[in-house]
Amino acid sequence: MKRGDSAALRLENVRRSFGAKNVLCGVTGTIPRGRVVGLLGRNGEGKSTLFQVMLDMLAADSGEIEVLGMRPDGSGAIREHVGYIPERPTFHPFMTLGEVLAFRAKFFPRWKNMRAFGLSQQLGLDLNTPVRGASKGTLGKLAWVCAAAHEPELFFLDEPTSGLDSLVRDDILNHLVQELQKDGRTILVANHRMDELAGILDEVWVLADGEIAARHEVDRLRSEACRITGRVKDDAPAAKAWPVPPLRAEGPLVEWIVFEKELEDRILGSGWLAATERKAMPVQESLKHLLAAGGNHA
Repeated sequence: MKRGDSAALRLENVRRSFGAKNVLCGVTGTIPRGRVVGLLGRNGEGKSTLFQVMLDMLAADSGEIEVLGMRPDGSGAIREHVGYIPERPTFHPFMTLGEVLAFRAKFFPRWKNMRAFGLSQQLGLDLNTPVRGASKGTLGKLAWVCAAAHEPELFFLDEPTSGLDSLVRDDILNHLVQELQKDGRTILVANHRMDELAGILDEVWVLADGEIAARHEVDRLRSEACRITGRVKDDAPAAKAWPVPPLRAEGPLVEWIVFEKELEDRILGSGWLAATERKAMPVQESLKHLLAAGGNHA
């Protein structure tokens, strides 16, 4: 995958509230061109709000945003260069799939009809199918065609495979991989099943309490994420008082899941444990644990 030096996305202390509810509380991060970043966060943490603010669909209360060098200005110009799949894509129910694509083409100067038609064929879409009554899988594939037909430099994907069966998920993920083979493509993707993207992710951001609470390079997760179990010495302090609380403590037996070697070294070098066992963790498993762990340790 080609890597560039310039940033596709820059966020600096981005904030957004709805009335008294603070949703984004200072989101900061940079994605270089050509990177694939997974955005993890529980429901209600603000993932969809962040996407909408970056796309100039909502105004940030404060902070700096640059998308491919452009700043949101209310014009919608950013959308011309970004492929976006919202969490719940919606289309006019009185249209056919083909009419949806023709309608969308009017709003994207860089839209390529042959590209849209080719993707539709690859995904097995019948463009004469009415939107009303179409399956969720069909609409999910249509959303992907709409996101990719103008050959964007950057993709924002908000739960692109949520609720889809395994065959449809595989179809969409295969096309995602194809996009990555094109020079300069950058992707920010939120997905509850982040483990299924393990083969293409470069980095994972954990969104918690309105900010990016942790960042993890996936290559480091592959080499450093592990499960540590041990037996506590009789003179060790209570587990709840330790700087690195264990995931489980049952009598003298304790267990941690750690994602970085620094935490492993702190645990093993603490002098609290009489015996330990370390088991490397496959990256798919570590991605499943990251969200529950708040991005640091469990």
